[in-house]
Amino acid sequence: MILVYNPLYFYTAQQRTTPMNKTAYNKHFIEFFAGTGLVREGLEKDGWKCLWANDICPDKQSAYVDNFGAGDFLLGDIWELTKRTEQLPSEAFLATASFPCTDLSVAGSRKGLKGEASGTLIAFLQIIEKLNDKPPVLLLENVQGFLTSHKGADVSFTINELNKLGYVVSIVELDARYFTPQSRPRVFVVAVLSQLAPSVMVTNQHSANEHFSAKLLDNAQFYTKKVQSVYIQNSKCSLGVFDLPSLEDTKLKLHDIVEDLDHNNKYWWSNDRVEKLCAQMSANHSKTLNHMMNQNKVTYGTVYRRVRNSISMAELRTDGIAGCLRTPKGGSSKQILVAAGNGKVRVRFLTPREYARLQGVDDSFILSKNDTKAYFAMGDAVCVPALTWLSKNILSICYERWLSLLSSENAA
Repeated sequence: MILVYNPLYFYTAQQRTTPMNKTAYNKHFIEFFAGTGLVREGLEKDGWKCLWANDICPDKQSAYVDNFGAGDFLLGDIWELTKRTEQLPSEAFLATASFPCTDLSVAGSRKGLKGEASGTLIAFLQIIEKLNDKPPVLLLENVQGFLTSHKGADVSFTINELNKLGYVVSIVELDARYFTPQSRPRVFVVAVLSQLAPSVMVTNQHSANEHFSAKLLDNAQFYTKKVQSVYIQNSKCSLGVFDLPSLEDTKLKLHDIVEDLDHNNKYWWSNDRVEKLCAQMSANHSKTLNHMMNQNKVTYGTVYRRVRNSISMAELRTDGIAGCLRTPKGGSSKQILVAAGNGKVRVRFLTPREYARLQGVDDSFILSKNDTKAYFAMGDAVCVPALTWLSKNILSICYERWLSLLSSENAA
């Protein structure tokens, strides 16, 4: 079977039923769309070992190699990998895919899986299909727009294809603001082989509708209204719900990640540039900024430039949480830091290291000396502690349960 994508047509998959793969996996994973390695950074903190990684971008390869070495990184087009899947490690319990959000993001083209970038998810699915021993667990990551792209047809297609490959699908929304002072909601699709799924989550195939629905509502912090709508739209598919511990927003604030830069540092803007930015603020935002300036201490806010009614506006945020980091496609998409107090206001872009800290990256992580490349690396990445949390509460539990089931089966 070769996957062919049509966003206007999908059907409920008939899930494959195969005997349990009796491999006693180690806690190993392979990663597609590896980027600069922040998925790896998060998973390694929970004891996972990466066997192999792939990305098409040389700049991301360079950053990845600087931090993890060159031994397991393959630079190349994922579509080429569909032709030589026999070269992939066969002993990985987990495969991850943070596939491009370019065509799914509200800031992007919204072409969905028909787009050249986000459509590479189909190549990943083809690779999984061709593997003789499929990883018992898959982890996909993308933006919230994945849930609504093409009126839900893109995510429905993905669920169906994963079902046909023998996986039960669970969709979790998780925001970086639970871990770092950044608002960054992301969608994580966890696909678990049907032999393992009933022992790690409540599935709609193995429980009464009332019990499944109740479990969905009990975990509504992560199975949000958008996710629940997807579940309703795809109720005939094989879906599951994990029981997850509740989270509260981190107590960290913007000031906790700000670098202490000298007033003469190159990052600070000129007075003319600061005045131009302030002139782009609405009356309410100007009033807020003046209040910050009149305090006898320095406080911080962030600014994004946005086009409102064909006019470029500077929107100030002062709740101590940064907006969602982006890649620097022109200066307007980089997040701006405002430091105000004692009658003064200073402005600059957040530094690459501050971007990294907002992604939960340790200061020991090596960033490119080229600011633009470093911004791209961190703006197009995942929140590290969010991955670690997912691992501890989902992925590692799946791994341990797999070993337990295998041990029980062997004993029988």
